[in-house]
Amino acid sequence: MRKVTFVIFTLIPSIVYADLPLSLEDILTDKGKLKLEASVSYINGESNHSELSSPIYIQTGTANFIAVPTEVRERNQNSDMVVGTLGLRYGLTGNTDIYGSGSYLWREDRQFDGESRKTRDDSLSDISLGISHTFLKDEKNPALIGFIEGTVYEKSHGKVSSGKSWLIGATTYKSIDPIVLSLTAAYRFNGSKTLLDGVKYREGNYWFINPSVAFAANDRISLIGGIQWLSKQPDQFDGKKESIRTSSTYAHLGTGIGFTKATSMNISARFGISGQSSSELKLGVQHTF
Repeated sequence: MRKVTFVIFTLIPSIVYADLPLSLEDILTDKGKLKLEASVSYINGESNHSELSSPIYIQTGTANFIAVPTEVRERNQNSDMVVGTLGLRYGLTGNTDIYGSGSYLWREDRQFDGESRKTRDDSLSDISLGISHTFLKDEKNPALIGFIEGTVYEKSHGKVSSGKSWLIGATTYKSIDPIVLSLTAAYRFNGSKTLLDGVKYREGNYWFINPSVAFAANDRISLIGGIQWLSKQPDQFDGKKESIRTSSTYAHLGTGIGFTKATSMNISARFGISGQSSSELKLGVQHTF
Protein backbone atom coordinates (compact mmCIF):
# COMPACT_ATOMS: atom_id res chain seq x y z
CA MET A 1 0.00 0.00 0.00
CA ARG A 2 1.41 3.36 -1.04
CA LYS A 3 0.94 6.34 1.21
CA VAL A 4 0.86 9.77 -0.39
CA THR A 5 1.17 13.13 1.30
CA PHE A 6 -0.24 16.06 -0.61
CA VAL A 7 1.02 19.62 -0.70
CA ILE A 8 -0.12 21.66 2.25
CA PHE A 9 -0.81 25.29 1.58
CA THR A 10 -2.82 28.30 2.69
CA LEU A 11 -4.72 30.64 0.45
CA ILE A 12 -4.97 34.12 1.76
CA PRO A 13 -6.37 36.32 -0.92
CA SER A 14 -6.19 39.83 0.10
CA ILE A 15 -9.36 41.55 0.90
CA VAL A 16 -11.42 38.44 1.43
CA TYR A 17 -9.16 36.87 3.97
CA ALA A 18 -11.22 38.08 6.92
CA ASP A 19 -14.57 36.73 8.04
CA LEU A 20 -14.82 39.76 10.23
CA PRO A 21 -16.44 42.77 9.79
CA LEU A 22 -19.27 44.92 10.45
CA SER A 23 -18.41 46.50 7.11
CA LEU A 24 -16.25 45.03 4.36
CA GLU A 25 -14.53 48.42 4.15
CA ASP A 26 -13.06 47.63 7.58
CA ILE A 27 -10.73 45.02 6.11
CA LEU A 28 -9.03 47.52 3.83
CA THR A 29 -5.74 48.67 5.33
CA ASP A 30 -5.11 52.42 5.55
CA LYS A 31 -1.88 53.72 4.06
CA GLY A 32 1.05 53.12 6.42
CA LYS A 33 -1.02 50.95 8.80
CA LEU A 34 -0.14 47.39 9.84
CA LYS A 35 -2.68 44.69 10.61
CA LEU A 36 -1.99 41.56 12.62
CA GLU A 37 -4.37 38.64 12.26
CA ALA A 38 -4.37 35.30 14.03
CA SER A 39 -6.73 32.35 13.89
CA VAL A 40 -7.14 28.82 15.23
CA SER A 41 -9.27 26.26 13.38
CA TYR A 42 -10.45 22.81 14.47
CA ILE A 43 -11.42 20.39 11.72
CA ASN A 44 -12.89 16.91 11.81
CA GLY A 45 -12.93 14.96 8.56
CA GLU A 46 -13.95 11.47 7.56
CA SER A 47 -13.41 9.59 4.32
CA ASN A 48 -14.38 6.16 3.06
CA HIS A 49 -12.46 5.35 -0.11
CA SER A 50 -10.98 2.32 -1.80
CA GLU A 51 -8.85 4.49 -4.11
CA LEU A 52 -6.86 7.71 -3.88
CA SER A 53 -8.90 10.36 -2.09
CA SER A 54 -8.61 14.09 -2.69
CA PRO A 55 -7.33 16.31 0.13
CA ILE A 56 -9.75 17.83 2.61
CA TYR A 57 -9.82 21.62 2.18
CA ILE A 58 -9.74 23.49 5.49
CA GLN A 59 -10.98 27.07 5.34
CA THR A 60 -8.96 29.52 7.43
CA GLY A 61 -10.74 32.59 6.04
CA THR A 62 -13.40 33.57 3.54
CA ALA A 63 -11.10 32.42 0.75
CA ASN A 64 -8.24 30.89 2.70
CA PHE A 65 -7.54 27.18 2.52
CA ILE A 66 -5.14 24.49 3.60
CA ALA A 67 -5.22 21.25 1.60
CA VAL A 68 -4.77 18.51 4.21
CA PRO A 69 -3.35 15.14 3.08
CA THR A 70 -5.54 12.05 2.88
CA GLU A 71 -4.57 8.43 2.32
CA VAL A 72 -4.52 5.93 -0.53
CA ARG A 73 -6.70 2.80 -0.51
CA GLU A 74 -7.90 3.35 3.05
CA ARG A 75 -11.36 1.92 3.61
CA ASN A 76 -12.12 4.26 6.49
CA GLN A 77 -10.32 7.26 7.98
CA ASN A 78 -11.27 9.82 10.61
CA SER A 79 -9.05 12.82 11.36
CA ASP A 80 -8.81 15.59 13.92
CA MET A 81 -6.80 18.65 12.87
CA VAL A 82 -5.87 21.98 14.44
CA VAL A 83 -4.44 24.78 12.29
CA GLY A 84 -2.88 27.94 13.70
CA THR A 85 -2.40 30.85 11.28
CA LEU A 86 -0.54 34.12 11.81
CA GLY A 87 -0.49 36.91 9.23
CA LEU A 88 0.55 40.51 8.67
CA ARG A 89 -0.90 43.04 6.21
CA TYR A 90 0.52 46.46 5.34
CA GLY A 91 -1.23 49.31 3.52
CA LEU A 92 1.05 50.60 0.76
CA THR A 93 -1.59 53.06 -0.39
CA GLY A 94 -5.23 53.54 0.42
CA ASN A 95 -6.04 50.98 -2.29
CA THR A 96 -3.12 48.52 -2.27
CA ASP A 97 -2.05 46.05 0.44
CA ILE A 98 0.82 43.60 0.68
CA TYR A 99 0.53 40.66 3.05
CA GLY A 100 2.10 37.47 4.30
CA SER A 101 1.08 34.56 6.49
CA GLY A 102 2.24 31.24 7.88
CA SER A 103 0.29 28.22 9.16
CA TYR A 104 1.16 25.39 11.53
CA LEU A 105 -0.75 22.11 11.40
CA TRP A 106 -1.32 19.43 14.06
CA ARG A 107 -3.25 16.30 13.13
CA GLU A 108 -4.25 12.85 14.33
CA ASP A 109 -5.44 10.22 11.83
CA ARG A 110 -7.29 7.04 12.71
CA GLN A 111 -7.56 4.43 9.95
CA PHE A 112 -9.15 1.02 9.58
CA ASP A 113 -8.62 -1.34 6.61
CA GLY A 114 -8.85 -4.66 8.38
CA GLU A 115 -6.82 -3.44 11.34
CA SER A 116 -6.77 -0.20 13.32
CA ARG A 117 -3.92 2.33 13.14
CA LYS A 118 -3.36 5.80 14.57
CA THR A 119 -0.77 8.38 13.52
CA ARG A 120 0.07 11.89 14.71
CA ASP A 121 2.02 14.67 13.06
CA ASP A 122 2.68 18.38 13.40
CA SER A 123 4.70 20.77 11.25
CA LEU A 124 4.89 24.16 9.60
CA SER A 125 2.58 23.77 6.61
CA ASP A 126 3.24 26.87 4.54
CA ILE A 127 4.29 30.51 4.19
CA SER A 128 2.58 32.71 1.60
CA LEU A 129 3.03 36.26 0.24
CA GLY A 130 0.56 38.31 -1.78
CA ILE A 131 -0.73 41.66 -2.95
CA SER A 132 -4.25 43.07 -3.35
CA HIS A 133 -5.63 46.15 -5.06
CA THR A 134 -8.99 47.91 -4.92
CA PHE A 135 -10.04 48.83 -8.47
CA LEU A 136 -13.49 50.16 -7.58
CA LYS A 137 -14.88 51.36 -4.27
CA ASP A 138 -18.42 50.68 -3.08
CA GLU A 139 -20.15 53.81 -4.38
CA LYS A 140 -22.55 53.90 -7.33
CA ASN A 141 -21.17 50.59 -8.55
CA PRO A 142 -20.21 47.54 -6.43
CA ALA A 143 -16.64 47.43 -5.12
CA LEU A 144 -14.08 45.35 -7.02
CA ILE A 145 -10.88 44.04 -5.42
CA GLY A 146 -8.30 41.82 -7.11
CA PHE A 147 -5.59 39.73 -5.45
CA ILE A 148 -2.69 37.45 -6.33
CA GLU A 149 -0.43 35.40 -4.08
CA GLY A 150 2.19 32.67 -4.15
CA THR A 151 3.68 30.22 -1.68
CA VAL A 152 7.31 30.77 -0.68
CA TYR A 153 7.37 27.63 1.49
CA GLU A 154 5.29 24.46 1.21
CA LYS A 155 5.80 20.78 1.99
CA SER A 156 5.01 17.80 -0.19
CA HIS A 157 5.82 14.34 1.18
CA GLY A 158 8.52 15.78 3.41
CA LYS A 159 10.16 17.85 0.68
CA VAL A 160 10.05 21.66 0.73
CA SER A 161 9.37 23.69 -2.43
CA SER A 162 8.60 27.32 -3.24
CA GLY A 163 6.97 29.30 -6.02
CA LYS A 164 5.02 26.26 -7.24
CA SER A 165 1.51 27.36 -6.25
CA TRP A 166 -0.26 30.58 -7.26
CA LEU A 167 -3.69 32.02 -6.57
CA ILE A 168 -5.49 34.78 -8.50
CA GLY A 169 -8.98 36.03 -7.84
CA ALA A 170 -11.36 38.89 -7.15
CA THR A 171 -14.05 39.97 -4.72
CA THR A 172 -17.01 42.22 -5.45
CA TYR A 173 -19.44 43.52 -2.86
CA LYS A 174 -22.27 45.99 -2.40
CA SER A 175 -23.46 47.50 0.87
CA ILE A 176 -27.22 48.07 1.19
CA ASP A 177 -27.47 49.09 4.84
CA PRO A 178 -27.70 46.97 6.99
CA ILE A 179 -26.92 44.21 4.43
CA VAL A 180 -23.64 43.55 2.59
CA LEU A 181 -23.77 41.26 -0.46
CA SER A 182 -20.44 39.83 -1.63
CA LEU A 183 -19.08 37.38 -4.19
CA THR A 184 -15.56 35.93 -4.33
CA ALA A 185 -14.10 33.86 -7.17
CA ALA A 186 -10.53 32.54 -7.39
CA TYR A 187 -8.37 30.11 -9.37
CA ARG A 188 -5.45 28.10 -7.96
CA PHE A 189 -2.59 26.92 -10.18
CA ASN A 190 -0.30 24.15 -8.88
CA GLY A 191 2.99 23.37 -10.60
CA SER A 192 4.75 20.00 -10.75
CA LYS A 193 6.92 18.97 -7.77
CA THR A 194 9.51 16.22 -7.33
CA LEU A 195 8.93 14.13 -4.19
CA LEU A 196 11.65 12.51 -2.07
CA ASP A 197 11.30 9.22 -3.96
CA GLY A 198 11.84 11.00 -7.30
CA VAL A 199 8.17 10.82 -8.34
CA LYS A 200 6.80 13.85 -10.18
CA TYR A 201 3.64 15.01 -8.44
CA ARG A 202 1.18 17.67 -9.48
CA GLU A 203 -1.88 18.52 -7.44
CA GLY A 204 -4.91 19.38 -9.53
CA ASN A 205 -5.71 23.03 -10.15
CA TYR A 206 -9.01 24.25 -8.76
CA TRP A 207 -11.37 27.19 -8.67
CA PHE A 208 -14.22 28.25 -6.44
CA ILE A 209 -17.03 30.76 -6.09
CA ASN A 210 -18.35 32.01 -2.75
CA PRO A 211 -21.49 34.21 -2.49
CA SER A 212 -22.12 35.57 1.02
CA VAL A 213 -24.48 37.84 2.94
CA ALA A 214 -23.53 39.86 6.04
CA PHE A 215 -26.12 41.52 8.29
CA ALA A 216 -25.16 44.25 10.77
CA ALA A 217 -27.18 43.49 13.89
CA ASN A 218 -25.80 46.68 15.50
CA ASP A 219 -22.65 48.83 15.37
CA ARG A 220 -20.53 46.04 16.94
CA ILE A 221 -21.97 42.72 15.82
CA SER A 222 -22.55 41.29 12.34
CA LEU A 223 -23.97 37.95 11.24
CA ILE A 224 -22.48 36.24 8.17
CA GLY A 225 -23.64 33.33 6.03
CA GLY A 226 -23.04 31.92 2.59
CA ILE A 227 -22.44 29.04 0.19
CA GLN A 228 -19.19 27.93 -1.39
CA TRP A 229 -18.70 25.71 -4.46
CA LEU A 230 -15.28 24.27 -5.30
CA SER A 231 -14.18 22.27 -8.36
CA LYS A 232 -10.80 20.50 -8.46
CA GLN A 233 -8.96 18.83 -11.35
CA PRO A 234 -7.37 15.34 -10.96
CA ASP A 235 -3.99 14.92 -9.23
CA GLN A 236 -1.14 13.44 -11.28
CA PHE A 237 1.86 11.21 -10.52
CA ASP A 238 4.49 10.99 -13.29
CA GLY A 239 1.92 12.41 -15.71
CA LYS A 240 -0.77 9.84 -14.86
CA LYS A 241 -4.08 10.80 -13.30
CA GLU A 242 -4.53 9.37 -9.80
CA SER A 243 -7.98 10.74 -9.05
CA ILE A 244 -11.09 12.08 -10.72
CA ARG A 245 -12.29 15.66 -11.04
CA THR A 246 -14.20 16.47 -7.87
CA SER A 247 -16.63 19.16 -6.79
CA SER A 248 -17.86 20.06 -3.32
CA THR A 249 -20.43 22.41 -1.82
CA TYR A 250 -20.14 23.97 1.63
CA ALA A 251 -22.25 26.21 3.84
CA HIS A 252 -20.72 28.63 6.35
CA LEU A 253 -22.18 30.64 9.22
CA GLY A 254 -20.47 33.08 11.55
CA THR A 255 -20.50 36.26 13.54
CA GLY A 256 -18.10 39.21 13.67
CA ILE A 257 -17.62 41.24 16.85
CA GLY A 258 -15.96 44.66 16.96
CA PHE A 259 -14.47 45.30 20.40
CA THR A 260 -12.83 48.59 19.43
CA LYS A 261 -12.14 50.41 16.15
CA ALA A 262 -8.79 48.60 15.97
CA THR A 263 -9.68 45.13 17.28
CA SER A 264 -12.27 42.62 16.11
CA MET A 265 -12.98 38.90 16.40
CA ASN A 266 -14.85 36.34 14.31
CA ILE A 267 -16.33 32.95 15.15
CA SER A 268 -17.47 30.71 12.31
CA ALA A 269 -18.55 27.20 11.35
CA ARG A 270 -18.21 25.53 7.95
CA PHE A 271 -19.71 22.20 6.95
CA GLY A 272 -20.10 20.14 3.80
CA ILE A 273 -23.41 19.91 1.95
CA SER A 274 -22.16 17.64 -0.82
CA GLY A 275 -18.85 16.06 -1.80
CA GLN A 276 -16.22 15.86 0.94
CA SER A 277 -17.23 14.98 4.49
CA SER A 278 -15.67 17.47 6.89
CA SER A 279 -16.64 20.19 9.35
CA GLU A 280 -14.70 23.13 10.72
CA LEU A 281 -14.84 25.58 13.64
CA LYS A 282 -12.74 28.73 13.58
CA LEU A 283 -11.82 31.58 15.94
CA GLY A 284 -9.99 34.57 14.49
CA VAL A 285 -8.73 37.91 15.85
CA GLN A 286 -7.56 41.02 13.98
CA HIS A 287 -5.79 44.12 15.32
CA THR A 288 -4.63 47.27 13.51
CA PHE A 289 -1.53 49.18 14.65
